[in-house]
Amino acid sequence: MTLNAALRLMAGSVILISLALGTYVNPAWFYLTGFVGLNLLQSGITKWCPAVTIFRMFKLKEQSCMTGMSVHQGVHIIAGSAVLITVAAFMFFNAPQWVLYITAIMGASLLQSAFSGWCPAFTIAGLLGFKKAT
Repeated sequence: MTLNAALRLMAGSVILISLALGTYVNPAWFYLTGFVGLNLLQSGITKWCPAVTIFRMFKLKEQSCMTGMSVHQGVHIIAGSAVLITVAAFMFFNAPQWVLYITAIMGASLLQSAFSGWCPAFTIAGLLGFKKAT
């Protein structure tokens, strides 16, 4: 498993778990969902997040791009933005609860992409000009 796949696996899992906890236990759990979205967005821009430090200790293979931003960074930016926008819309702007379905779809997509190596955001990132990582 690569470092980016492990990051998507963890992010997708935490998004889905925190959405379930926010829906059925306490809405404060949605802050964790937003935090994961913020970390995804930030890691897409800076190529670093707190989980990366931990995953490097496990010697996971890192993929990078020689020029420009990699498609993995694009996926993190797209997913992080979508998660942040939908959670913020629900929590702070009284958007209907169905907007969290978009968040759940992003979480499930990130989770499955850790195993399959592909999600729709990869195609979108490629179309936006992000480069394939090696």
